[in-house]
Amino acid sequence: MDNETVSGPLLDHVVVLVSHATLVQLPSRLQHVLAISPGGTHADGATTNKLILFEDGFYIELIAFVDGLDPELRKKHRWGREKENTVIDWAYTLGHEEQFEAVRERVRRAGASIHYTAPEPGGRTRDDGTVLEWAVATAQHDGGGAVQPGKLPFWCFDRTPRHLRVPYEQDPLRTRHPCGARGISAIRVVVPAGEQKVLGQVYHAIHEPKVPTNLWRFGVPSKTSTSRGSGSVVLLGGNEFAIHEVILLGSPDRRIELLPGLYIRISPH
Repeated sequence: MDNETVSGPLLDHVVVLVSHATLVQLPSRLQHVLAISPGGTHADGATTNKLILFEDGFYIELIAFVDGLDPELRKKHRWGREKENTVIDWAYTLGHEEQFEAVRERVRRAGASIHYTAPEPGGRTRDDGTVLEWAVATAQHDGGGAVQPGKLPFWCFDRTPRHLRVPYEQDPLRTRHPCGARGISAIRVVVPAGEQKVLGQVYHAIHEPKVPTNLWRFGVPSKTSTSRGSGSVVLLGGNEFAIHEVILLGSPDRRIELLPGLYIRISPH
């Protein structure tokens, strides 16, 4: 059962952008290390996806813009200018959508001139015809304009049962990966050094740690799996932005090539 008691953020999923051709025919070597689950087409008709589910309720979303989409429409999409074959974004959720207003208020008070939008409806239709509904909230600069995807998490709240969107418990075979990965362990985000302090204020407001830090703890949707049930996000300063590393919980310690040039680490710690 999804966790409905934890008040802190739960890591819902990370987003990997691929070409439509890649999504339709994923590399065979990928399917030898990870189990791929069907997804569907999003409500706006611009994107379609497939999922990699894990036993802790977290998942990796492989998303692609559909062939033939008007380039101008793509540019207007939140992810329309992002680079393919990279991790482009990641999402938190909460036990209840109603808890999000308190998060929004803390972020407003953080002094970073960044706020989260109110949740806006979205959805997709699964390949079997099931219609899913949710709402998404994104980070915006107070002066206007979106914060670049991935520098801060966006938020995803189900308005239809989550198990319809993420059926990791209904079909546990989908979470048994040949590579041994069981769930999420950590995300490392690198931002330009000049932005680290301001973005850190937002992370602090979201997580409410007791002491100043650049590492924050998150939960996972399920507490019934053999995964340890929590992980961390680390914010580092560098020359340019990147979701530098996604670390999955599992054994043995190794790196796997998710897509050409895109590696994900598996670690028992």
